[in-house]
Amino acid sequence: MNKVKLALIGVAVVLLIALFAWPVKFACPRGPCTTAPDADGYVHRYYEVEPLGPAIIEKIIGTNFGIYYSSGVQKGERVRS
Repeated sequence: MNKVKLALIGVAVVLLIALFAWPVKFACPRGPCTTAPDADGYVHRYYEVEPLGPAIIEKIIGTNFGIYYSSGVQKGERVRS
């Protein structure tokens, strides 16, 4: 029974770490959200892909750690004029 309990605790710890490392995409986490329309009429939005754990802590504390997997600019919707 002791080995089973230890194995279950190990699986729970691994799942918790995986949950906190799960990537989540945040569009415009801070700063200006969109650019001016480009030549084709599309606006672009900045995004970051962050781990879930630090993202939750950032929301609670209200600060940014600067920890992210990737970032970039995605093409948004077309602006009609």
